[in-house]
Amino acid sequence: MKKRNLALHWQILIAIVLGILFGFYFTEQIAYVDWLGTVFMRLLKMIVVPLVFCSVVGGVANISATDGFLRLGGKTLGFYLFTCLIAILTGLFFVNLIKPGQGITIALPETASIESIMQMSLRDFLINIIPDNVFQAFTTMNMVGIIVFAIFFGVFLGKSTHKGARKVQQAIDGIGDVIMNLTLLILKLAPIGIFGLIAGVVAAEAGNPEKLGRLLESQGVYAFTVLLGISFHLFVTLSVLLFVMGRINPFKHLHRMRDVLLMAFSTASSNGTLPLTLSHVKSRCGVSEKIANFTLPVGATVNMNGTSLYECVAVIFIAQVYGMDLSIAQQAFIVFAALLVGIGSAGIPMASLVMTIVIIQLIGLPAESIGLILLVDRFLDMARTTLNVYGDTVCTVLIAKSEEDKP
Repeated sequence: MKKRNLALHWQILIAIVLGILFGFYFTEQIAYVDWLGTVFMRLLKMIVVPLVFCSVVGGVANISATDGFLRLGGKTLGFYLFTCLIAILTGLFFVNLIKPGQGITIALPETASIESIMQMSLRDFLINIIPDNVFQAFTTMNMVGIIVFAIFFGVFLGKSTHKGARKVQQAIDGIGDVIMNLTLLILKLAPIGIFGLIAGVVAAEAGNPEKLGRLLESQGVYAFTVLLGISFHLFVTLSVLLFVMGRINPFKHLHRMRDVLLMAFSTASSNGTLPLTLSHVKSRCGVSEKIANFTLPVGATVNMNGTSLYECVAVIFIAQVYGMDLSIAQQAFIVFAALLVGIGSAGIPMASLVMTIVIIQLIGLPAESIGLILLVDRFLDMARTTLNVYGDTVCTVLIAKSEEDKP
């Protein structure tokens, strides 16, 4: 008889419940388990740089190596970046409107240095996003600099005709595959790590039951904020784009993609859904293989509408919990960071969690503050993946329409 393993999302849910109970009832023994969360966070941070670099270089190189890159690649990347930016701004609007983390105010860690980000002028900031020392960017985890370098490197790697360039690209793809498998292995340890993180967060506030209750309640409001943003972008923004730019009935397109969306929601993986997405976009929407085989794999790598929206809301929610009143300039930095980091998000379950840690560290907060959003992350991961995949299909049919490829 075949042994059935408990699904990861159920393992995580059980870990969250156990973490809450342990942190509340065994506060004095928290030192025995909170190190599990610390180790898990170190494992996640260990893979961030190679995962982002290989994902961005591989995706951009594959685009730039394609015939007609300037036209088809430009359209595809332009559309993806445009919709990602709209998604981020949608999340920004709702998180500022609802303010899910306001009124809790957990003490800010001494290591936090969020104010230092905006001490430089806009001119200096734009200059400094280009690293003057690539190796230093890697060693200091300057993720914006790494992503900018990876984009340039990927473009010229893909366009190079030297035979050695293909070997370099194959090597990066191979390293990326290894890092992806390592990431999947680390994520299998997520229930243990999340147990330690949740227990630590609850234990820190166990002496103040009222604040702990507000913190747990805020998780529901935070989840509602993310889902509201995702729903608005999926049902309103993308529907308007389909109708206005392609004269395509958004309700019909949504109906054609119903199986794809259900699979994306259940697997929480853009890459895992890709074969079905390719099949349905070709058979149900009439998109040619040339268009679908180009835009959809690229979208699974760089088009992260749901992920980018989620990251923006999550980071600002965490800042609100710490009692920070972010300025317009600081929020603009988060929008920019979410747009860049979204490019490097892998299409696997919980990859957004890794990328959110990147932004959290960019604004000067400790990576461990990710524990404030873990309670509802698994369900939100399923929702944001659904938006990611649907955004890919919308782009594909609109690109096909613009290329006179009857959708």
